Amino acid sequence: MFQKRKASLVIMLFSMMAFSIIAHLFFIIMWQQGFVMKGINDGLSQMLPFKQFIYDKYVAGDFFYAADFGLGGGFFSSIAYYFTTNLFFLPWVLLTWLASMLIGFTPNFEYWAALVIPMSIVKQTAVFYVAYLFLRKVTNMPRGAYVGAAVYALSPFFFRHEVYWDILTDSLFWVPLMLLGIEKIIRKESSLLFILAVALVMISNFYLSYMTLLIGAIYAIARMFYHFTENEQPVKKQLWRYIGGGVLAAGIASFAFIPAAYSFIGNVRPPYKDAIKLFDINDDIFTNPRVLWVPVFIFVLFFVKELYQHRLFRFFAVLSIVGIIAHFIPYVGSMFNGFSAPQQRWESIIILSFGAMLAIALNSASYWHFKRWPLIAAILSIMTLFLYKWLSPDHAISNGLIIISLLWLAFFIVFYYRKWAFKWLAVSIVIVVLIAANIFSANLANGGEGVATKSFIYSQAYHAHEQENLVQWMQQQLTSTDNRIDWLVPTRNNTPMVQDFKGTSVYSSILNGDLLHFYLRDLQIDMGRESVSRYGTLGNRTNLMALEQVQFYMRPSSDESVPYGYELAKQTTNYRAYENTDLLPVFRVTNESYNEQALEKAPVLAKEQAMLKGVIREAGTITAPEVATIPIKQTKVEGATWLNNELIVDGESGHIQLTLDTPKRMKTLYVQMHIEGIKHPTGFTLQVNEYKTTRKKSNSIYRTGFNDVTVAVNAAKTVTITLPKGHYQLGDLAIYGEDYQTLDKALERKNTAQMIWDDGKAFGEVTAQDGDVLATSIPYGKGWRATVDGKKVAVEKVNYAFVGIPLEKGKHTVEFTYLPPYWPIAAWLSILSVLVLLVLRIYKAKKMN
Repeated sequence: MFQKRKASLVIMLFSMMAFSIIAHLFFIIMWQQGFVMKGINDGLSQMLPFKQFIYDKYVAGDFFYAADFGLGGGFFSSIAYYFTTNLFFLPWVLLTWLASMLIGFTPNFEYWAALVIPMSIVKQTAVFYVAYLFLRKVTNMPRGAYVGAAVYALSPFFFRHEVYWDILTDSLFWVPLMLLGIEKIIRKESSLLFILAVALVMISNFYLSYMTLLIGAIYAIARMFYHFTENEQPVKKQLWRYIGGGVLAAGIASFAFIPAAYSFIGNVRPPYKDAIKLFDINDDIFTNPRVLWVPVFIFVLFFVKELYQHRLFRFFAVLSIVGIIAHFIPYVGSMFNGFSAPQQRWESIIILSFGAMLAIALNSASYWHFKRWPLIAAILSIMTLFLYKWLSPDHAISNGLIIISLLWLAFFIVFYYRKWAFKWLAVSIVIVVLIAANIFSANLANGGEGVATKSFIYSQAYHAHEQENLVQWMQQQLTSTDNRIDWLVPTRNNTPMVQDFKGTSVYSSILNGDLLHFYLRDLQIDMGRESVSRYGTLGNRTNLMALEQVQFYMRPSSDESVPYGYELAKQTTNYRAYENTDLLPVFRVTNESYNEQALEKAPVLAKEQAMLKGVIREAGTITAPEVATIPIKQTKVEGATWLNNELIVDGESGHIQLTLDTPKRMKTLYVQMHIEGIKHPTGFTLQVNEYKTTRKKSNSIYRTGFNDVTVAVNAAKTVTITLPKGHYQLGDLAIYGEDYQTLDKALERKNTAQMIWDDGKAFGEVTAQDGDVLATSIPYGKGWRATVDGKKVAVEKVNYAFVGIPLEKGKHTVEFTYLPPYWPIAAWLSILSVLVLLVLRIYKAKKMN
């Protein structure tokens, strides 16, 4: 009997994988033609680079911190939103490492791109199986559960998110697993699956755990009031098992969840303040779905009166109808996205409900032919479809989906009187789903963001060989392993990960909040492009580039904006590399402490010079250094007018020309201003002399909310600010001059810190006087710990976002180490929780015997 069950399971899994392969046929064929199953935007900017980056770090033995994660950061915590603890990714890391050891190959970006389709098929098969387990449990109808699980696993929800943000398809696995655990509690069975489901989703992805747990809570509450069977656990006992199991699961997941949650709390992202619509038909769920597809064979079921006699069908039909309505209510999407911008990422529960409805309906198919309601349902379905299209004419129609839907309806109407056998109805539905999956994939490839091609990946818009070759040359010329290269492909802040160098940029939904404030608020560093969840470049500001050890600056040949002090080192057909070896060390000892609060209203140039002369601290005593203000002699406006403190540009572009009294010794001008587009329907380019930067449109959910901008340009007698057509708030304009005498003096000082920085640790000898501070260019994080001569000392945040420690007089041995915030405690809590679970299982087993 056991062997028979095992064989049946193997056959089932192989059949599920076969269906998944057929559903992926479009992408499999397109791969041969040079297409990659990844979106051009986040797919290439985040998903693939992170996989390669994490793999490289893990196999090198670096599990928590990386000096090349932007300016340096705890990637274990920051990318926990993505893959650092992702249970659908980590097995591939292990298999890839084993294969690399046995075969002797080095996985590169091409490898991870090629692995996209196999990873997707394996994940979809897992989703298929766990959905089947849940549907079989609640319906006790194995054959119908299989077909319902196919509708769930092969849905457009899976393919859209797998192409653009494949972490989100994980939820299709975790939701039915969680609900299966809940059902086992309700039916007086073991709590083990519930505990494991909660623990594993919290380990795998802390963001998805919020969404999954919320869906689970809604389902559990609904089941308290709606019973599927006669013998169910009393509500009070259910609650105790949910609470106890949930606490134990949270303890097991602590080692991954606590650092990730802390990192999320420390992130900086402006709250979503735009008005959220009460109702918004933003998706054609019948003929051209973005996320949620209501297939015609599901839609027909809503109108079959006899099916509502079935208690289970009523539950899932109501859940589906409420879910469909909620799909068009942005407030619901906001709730599932942590009460932020509305996102349609939670609809897995609706699609799972469709699967349950279908399983029950198929099991009841034998008596359909005795009734007239299926025929009436088909007619009502067609009428409703036309009504929906009339109410939402803006959505394009997918002709392929329309054709297969109408063919199925015709098949249904003509043959339902012929006493359909279960298998013919089931086969027709699976065929429709498989065809629809490939049609939907084709629509993804041809519209919206589109999918990447191999030719695009190796173009100048992403990872051209010319770029890679120049980057490799610069790396060979670096005078220290601490030094950096300021280069990124426009809009691709994870270029350093793709092209494998230590850069100055990174793009992740979760980043070091102190560093983001350093960029956006404290130093107003322009990134060349306004957008949340990223930082990059140092705004062509030589002082900051010296502080952050930027030896090379690479840009397209057409870019005329070059930081002061950087000289052309190498030129290719389309790119130029500039070099400056006058850099400050990562570790500097200083005895001048500037007061952070006293600098709050000071020009950003004064803050830079304070960092060069000494260090900025909360406990500092020195006030802001004096910087040269450049007087504006004359202001001339062309192509624009001022009206009630607004700048209105009526033509294609407008100019504000400032005539200055700039001293000859000045090398760079710092132009500070407040700039904001007023009801700007598109983003706009701000140009100041030779420097260009872009700002987001007024209603973009990716705008930073920080509108004070500082632009560094070559010293000149005139500054011209150019803006395109539109209305703007432009004010607080001030210009300061930099002659770099402060930087020159900082470069001349003797360095008394002989330290080595190696990712998550730093060590060496430091000689200090009383009152000295060891200031570093290592970004501050709660996970950093320090010892001086073996004694633990408090790590201080200095220069707004970096690590520092106060020192006493003498020669000291200093050591820094990094672990994720609260990780030792969290790790021990996880171990203790696992032990508690094992003890409880052993006790229960003995009690049963």
